Amino acid sequence: MEFEFRRLDYRTVEYDKAVEHYIMIASNKNKNYLLSMPNLYLYEKTRSSLQTSKRYATILTKFYKFISVLPRFKNINPGDYHTHITNKDLKRWQVHRQTDRVINNKLRPKSETIFNDACVVLYFFKWLHEREIATQFRIHLKTWIANFRSHHLLNYIQKRAKQTIDSSSIKVLDREARQKRAKTLISSQDISTLTESYPDPVFKCLFKLALATGMRPMELVDFPYMGTGKNRHILPYSEMDKTATTFTYNLVGKGNKHREIIIPAYALEMVNTEYTEKEYAKRAKLYRENYGKKCPLSILFLTDRGEPVTVERIANATNYAKQLAAAKDPSFKSSNIFYHTRKWWPTLMMIQHHGTEGILEKNAEVLDLAITEVIMNQLGHENFTTTYNHYLILGRQLILATKGFTNETIHEKNINVFNAIDEVYSRQATP
Repeated sequence: MEFEFRRLDYRTVEYDKAVEHYIMIASNKNKNYLLSMPNLYLYEKTRSSLQTSKRYATILTKFYKFISVLPRFKNINPGDYHTHITNKDLKRWQVHRQTDRVINNKLRPKSETIFNDACVVLYFFKWLHEREIATQFRIHLKTWIANFRSHHLLNYIQKRAKQTIDSSSIKVLDREARQKRAKTLISSQDISTLTESYPDPVFKCLFKLALATGMRPMELVDFPYMGTGKNRHILPYSEMDKTATTFTYNLVGKGNKHREIIIPAYALEMVNTEYTEKEYAKRAKLYRENYGKKCPLSILFLTDRGEPVTVERIANATNYAKQLAAAKDPSFKSSNIFYHTRKWWPTLMMIQHHGTEGILEKNAEVLDLAITEVIMNQLGHENFTTTYNHYLILGRQLILATKGFTNETIHEKNINVFNAIDEVYSRQATP
């Protein structure tokens, strides 16, 4: 039995609108089977975000592949797997993935990733349970969790791996994996190297817009050429009010949630100067040739082939640019990703609010709801404490690593992220 996932675009009868999400397919002896329950789940829970849909479909497909090789599932139709899967099966999957990692001495997937992936599967069974669909999985039990800190389980994995290894090997692998993750802000040098490595200038422009606003890739790609409704004031910068320093922008973010954010005028001017004036007209013409219609005013960012920029295209272009960046500069960090752009705006905001000296003081650790609410709204976060502590730490790291970074450099209502980044790294700490 083989399993795969595919992207699906269609018009749903339920809401009479176009939707797109991933679906799971099982194949055996030249026959394909749509897996009804997983696909209904993916439709209901992930159609608002194609990136989330792909992630969930990937995880569920991996889990179903594992289930299909278990002896008791040999004669069970994959469309009925959900009625036979138990808590222990989900735990076995986690142990299997950890064992495979130890055997091959891999850094990935980390224990944290294995646990989080298992949570996605758990959410699927929770969804089944809420709809009273028959299953042997019991949501209120914790037997689905594989505790990789358990000495007993570590020894079991060693035995399965058939290797003589230290009982802390999993923790060692996790530690090494964490060391490869970026714990600080992407540096000014790496920002410059990466942005200049994008062959298509639209991705350089998107990267800089993300730095200045903290928007997610899925939010950036929906930024319009000309806005409507609450965003009717969003136009090419050449036609906007030059006396304003910031503009509000209403967007639909992760989880289909609406929020209003602030976009600085300098960021819109950058978009207009580096992309709209130079690239948009010829790309819109290619769009018309490709699709047989005029490019909608709701679409601003197009590739050099006249195709709308998507989250997946941003990821692919960034991965390619990272390879070019590393070739140009051996010190370029491979851990840099496009998503790290979201860290600069809130970090600078945190420093501006507390001041360069105040952010280092003990009382800065007391949750400040005013600044936290501003940051959470801009980024679309939900956890006050986590958000505040994370950016407080990054702000402290930045101040401790540099000197001469004054409050006058940034202003809460109009932080010029581009200038601030240059200012931070142009004044390195001296003895």
